[in-house]
Amino acid sequence: MPSLSYSFAQLEAFTAVAAHGSLVKAAAKLGKDRTTLRDLIDLLEDGLGYALFVREGKTLQLTPEGDLLQRQAQLLMRQARAFEQFACQVPSTETQALSVVYDAFTPRKFIHGLIAVMAKRQVRLSLTCMPREAGERALAAGQADLGFYQANNRSIGTEMEWRAIGTLEMDFYASQTLFAQVAMPCSLLDLSLTPQVVMHSASDIPVSQRLQIAGSIIFTNELEMLRGLIESGCGWGFLPTHFQAARWDNVSAIPVAVGNEGISQTMVTLWRPGHDKRRIIDEVLTQIPALWKSAGI
Repeated sequence: MPSLSYSFAQLEAFTAVAAHGSLVKAAAKLGKDRTTLRDLIDLLEDGLGYALFVREGKTLQLTPEGDLLQRQAQLLMRQARAFEQFACQVPSTETQALSVVYDAFTPRKFIHGLIAVMAKRQVRLSLTCMPREAGERALAAGQADLGFYQANNRSIGTEMEWRAIGTLEMDFYASQTLFAQVAMPCSLLDLSLTPQVVMHSASDIPVSQRLQIAGSIIFTNELEMLRGLIESGCGWGFLPTHFQAARWDNVSAIPVAVGNEGISQTMVTLWRPGHDKRRIIDEVLTQIPALWKSAGI
């Protein structure tokens, strides 16, 4: 059996006339001349080798063959329109989605502010918390577009661009019973001899070592687990003040002999140079100072 040659316009004309029972009404619906519709249906009938309509008075009625065919034609039209809608969105699909990676210290209020701003611009964000080394690999491989991390005081070469976005004030926190027998202010020796809860995974070695004071370390990268460990007196934490750990049950800031003022960690944003989403990345970069400020960090 030879293959049937037909066009989208022919199917559109056929389904419109089948739905309205009139060339005039179908032409008005489609915004086309009725003669054009008649010609399109004639061409489709010629290709099929059988009639699709018979005239009854002022209306066109489907033949039995036309009735069977119009159901399939309607399905094809729906699929074609879905394809058309998707195809029109393709140019903007890639540029309207952004994958963000960030570390455990990144203020969630800042992230929520970014979500809100990008949502208004119809930019979809995918968000994943992961250690910096894993984040850099994801950025380099194109699996992530933008990263928020603590500065690690090392060169990142030409594979990555970066920009400082602000600082996180840090302090020492512990259960009020953990150092009850220690004279205050607490010495670094006292801290080093007491287990420390580190808010990073054990695999995030550069960050872990920079934050590590104690010889015994307990790792976690979930805030609720961190809170539970410190509230239970399992260890103390060197944490960003935006965690508001002093509000946790039976937890307070520890006065330390080296002083508690001016201790901070610099946060940076990272991205791959020459990125095809540079327009959106630049837009995010312009928003960061205001978002950081509004987050009250």
